[in-house]
Amino acid sequence: MGDGDEMEKIIRTKILLLCLAVVLTVSHTAFAQVSVFPEFLNFDDVAAGQTVSRPLVIKNQGDTTIVVNDINLSHSYFRVSNTSFFIDPNDSQIVVVTFSPQEQGIADGTMSIIINDSSELTLEVDLTGWTPIDMNVELVRNESSTPISFNLQKSREFLLHLRVSSETNWSIPDSQSAVLTIYIDSTDGPQNQDIVLFKGNELFVYKASLGRIDSGSHSIEVYFNGDKSPSGAQFVFLDVLSLVPIALNSRDYDVFRFSPVLYGRDLVSDDESVRTDIPLLMWHEVDTVGSDKWIEYSMIWSNEDGGTNSVSLMSRWGRTTDIEWFYRVKISSNGNVLEEYFQGPGHSTTFFQGNKINDHPILKTVTINNMVSDVGVSNYKFFLSPERSKHERHSREILMDEDPWTYEIMALEMIAEGKYESPADPFSSAVSDARNYLYLEFNTQMAGDGLRLTFAAKLKNDPFWYYSDHGLLSVGVVNWGGWRRSTIELWEGTTLNDLDSLQIMGSASGSFSITFEELSKVFLLDEDFALSESPLLFSETFVLNENNSSIRFSFDELTSIGGGEVVYAPKIFLLSQNYPNPFNAITTIQYQLSAPSEVVLTIYNVRGQEVLRFVESEKPHGYHQITWNATNVASGVYFYRLQVGDFVQTRKMLLLK
Repeated sequence: MGDGDEMEKIIRTKILLLCLAVVLTVSHTAFAQVSVFPEFLNFDDVAAGQTVSRPLVIKNQGDTTIVVNDINLSHSYFRVSNTSFFIDPNDSQIVVVTFSPQEQGIADGTMSIIINDSSELTLEVDLTGWTPIDMNVELVRNESSTPISFNLQKSREFLLHLRVSSETNWSIPDSQSAVLTIYIDSTDGPQNQDIVLFKGNELFVYKASLGRIDSGSHSIEVYFNGDKSPSGAQFVFLDVLSLVPIALNSRDYDVFRFSPVLYGRDLVSDDESVRTDIPLLMWHEVDTVGSDKWIEYSMIWSNEDGGTNSVSLMSRWGRTTDIEWFYRVKISSNGNVLEEYFQGPGHSTTFFQGNKINDHPILKTVTINNMVSDVGVSNYKFFLSPERSKHERHSREILMDEDPWTYEIMALEMIAEGKYESPADPFSSAVSDARNYLYLEFNTQMAGDGLRLTFAAKLKNDPFWYYSDHGLLSVGVVNWGGWRRSTIELWEGTTLNDLDSLQIMGSASGSFSITFEELSKVFLLDEDFALSESPLLFSETFVLNENNSSIRFSFDELTSIGGGEVVYAPKIFLLSQNYPNPFNAITTIQYQLSAPSEVVLTIYNVRGQEVLRFVESEKPHGYHQITWNATNVASGVYFYRLQVGDFVQTRKMLLLK
């Protein structure tokens, strides 16, 4: 190497050292502008020996180049593609993190990203992954599985997914179920719980919470609890067990942190939880209020032994399960509990003052219609997973549709308790098999006293109408608005092709208004309790009142245009609410015509003076709209009136400028 080359090397070295010196002397405030996304990586359900990759973005939001000196991972099953690099200002670097489990079980750890020397800034990313554990073992009564050991680097909430079957049947007395008791670390641990196997000989994944498990070494054991099981339960087959970690930085971590423990009901007998009104499925709903949030937990029980009778349950709710919220908690932005309540006897909203396991409240089912209390225990302790959540634009029963096995358990319990008539007779008010019903979901707004919203269905080649309330005022019906369900009992074996017409009817003790906004689901249950859904769905608004109390639809009115979307033909004249409302300058007014008609739409100010008139000659049957540009009129309340022959309807709108 010549002198010139040596000098060039020295110059380059000095420049590099100068650049590094500039980077290393950037203030800590500048480093705080480094971010990582996502803040955690969760590798779900990865088989041992497989490798799964996830991208991670490190972003420099500052105005100075940073150096990532190293990336350390605290668990050997996790790897990263690149451990040192520069990131220019307002630039980012993607690294790939892989999870390669070498054995079955749980793995958690931390990814530490060291920036400009660890004394300046270290970013941490929570890493979790799990591999299903093959059990493949048959247990007899009072026999345990081999304990499974696992080690945790961080304390966190856990779920248990257990795939298992039992030689039982929920509809057969003394053989309804088998009971597994889950032991965490010891046979008398506070987080031990029971799982009632209601699904019988079908391999089924039961989902439970395990609560917070602290860092360190632990074990889990599954015990076929013969003392708690019906006498007919003799064998249980354990197929697969999964320990599911909850990422600490997950947006929903608090959902798992505060989920309730529920002791079973023991009003009739100590063991009623193994054969009736069993908690089937829990879900959560989150509502943010400012910087705080409410979390509400609801449960689907297999039946309701008390309260509303079965025929009214099917008419008013579309089910014989019981669905109730049973615990809600308000949490501050820093995770502190501000308020907490449970739904007590008489559907009372009651302050929670009971005991907890870590942050998990302890409750007990204490009434025949499944209200709860913060006092008392029983022989059966449940800790269901809250991982399910509800869609806003549906009724609570949508959770049953998404897990249709709940309809099966609902039906089997009715069979076991002798509550089904057989053969089915839609003219009788007695309840028959759940697979004999037409199920309806809808959204309404209702006003009036003594309201009754009922439905009727007509079948092809059948002169009779079949009613949701069987034509009896003694049967409870839908009587307030919102997202609701109802059912209509039909003959056994009825299919969607047999349906001819649907009728919707309203009544009250005086004047009333029922605004029907959407029919979102129409379905039957097939032999295996799977949903068989009809295309008769619509989101068109119509109003029932004392002058127009019913409306009919034909299932055959739905037509498909060139294989495109289903078109619903309106059956009534209707003027819809303008949109947007209130509005600034421009709004749209929609109306529907059940026949070709001449249309007059007039807009009036609050004094009754005509502002504008639209005259439409011979508009066709269907849906129409008019756009009003109100730029040249004053702010205030306006009325718009639709006249079609003898039909007249008026609505109000508000112009704001």
